[in-house]
Amino acid sequence: MEGIDPVAQEIMAALDCLLHQERCAGLQASALEERQYALTETFRMVQDMQSESAIEEIFTKFGFVYYGLEDDAELWISDEHGLMVFLAFTAPDGQYYNYRIVAFDVIGEDMGGEA
Repeated sequence: MEGIDPVAQEIMAALDCLLHQERCAGLQASALEERQYALTETFRMVQDMQSESAIEEIFTKFGFVYYGLEDDAELWISDEHGLMVFLAFTAPDGQYYNYRIVAFDVIGEDMGGEA
């Protein structure tokens, strides 16, 4: 972790924590499903909303901009921090994602001005 941008470290820690929480929630939902199916669906819906909110919160905290790529992928970009985070959701219900963080430098910017 040494030499890694502190913002990237915080994002990685937050996403790893969310991933762990989602896996635990998935196990809880599986156990609950055998006893109370209707309650399981409500539980999953609440967990999904909490995860989406937590993801959005961590990225907006650092000024990232959201780009929807596909139904199962998101891209968050921060020019200020020179970071891109690609989230790929691997399960049909949107749970259990993985991520890639890429650092970049802005070397030029075309503002669409006159030549």
